[in-house]
Amino acid sequence: MSRMTSFFRSPSVSRRPVPRAVALVGAAAAAVGVAAACTPDAVPAAEPNVWGISYETPKRGSGAEADFLRERRVLEGVRSSLAKQVRLPGGVRMTAKSCKDAEAEYDPETGRIVVCYEFVAETRELFHDEGRSDVDERVEGALRETLYHEGAHALMDKWELPFVGREEDVADQFAAYQLVRQGARGRRDLAAVADAYRLYAADDDPEDLDYSDEHSPDAARAANYRCWLYGAHPDTHERLVDDTILTRDRSEGCEEEWEALRRGWEHLLKPYRS
Repeated sequence: MSRMTSFFRSPSVSRRPVPRAVALVGAAAAAVGVAAACTPDAVPAAEPNVWGISYETPKRGSGAEADFLRERRVLEGVRSSLAKQVRLPGGVRMTAKSCKDAEAEYDPETGRIVVCYEFVAETRELFHDEGRSDVDERVEGALRETLYHEGAHALMDKWELPFVGREEDVADQFAAYQLVRQGARGRRDLAAVADAYRLYAADDDPEDLDYSDEHSPDAARAANYRCWLYGAHPDTHERLVDDTILTRDRSEGCEEEWEALRRGWEHLLKPYRS
């Protein structure tokens, strides 16, 4: 099974739904640049703060995944959440479609965020194999994280946002920032995503790990998401410190990591607040 990866800059690279090496956005980051103009191939939004959403007809066997996205309004929910916070840049669309591979990505050349129906199916299979009873909720949570992650790539691209560290890590931080601020539901979603990367990490062969990949290894991304969730609410998430994924030593700095992450993104978004 392919992983839940996220792509940026290369539409041929695959993206999976969920840890990464820490690359905290500095709270004192340089002033954010003016929003970038739309590329020639970008599809202009009807209004500056509205990202178009479309659902392509699914291939045979993917109808359930298409229905799941539509009925749960996953794309619409993430767009609405972001639009309430900032004046979204134009030239971005969100599309659900059938694909050759199970993936999700943001393509800067077209300004399009794509979620493949196959990606939804893979995410469901992952949680189903875990034997959970709340599969639908966990799938939706992982998809919401994925869309926030890809949305971060779109914002960094269109606004030319300055950031510290690898862009994939910073996009993970944005997804965590968005989910944690949404209360109990968002925190459950983030915990589900951390579990997804934990499950992927259990199947990883160390010999197959590509340390030059723009994405951090699965175990690192699981640890990061757990750390930020624990750092935001240490009193209610002590169970996340298990000395396997999130160690006691790492957890001691998680509150500071979370606070730096939160301040950093609030600083970057401030010029664009609605």
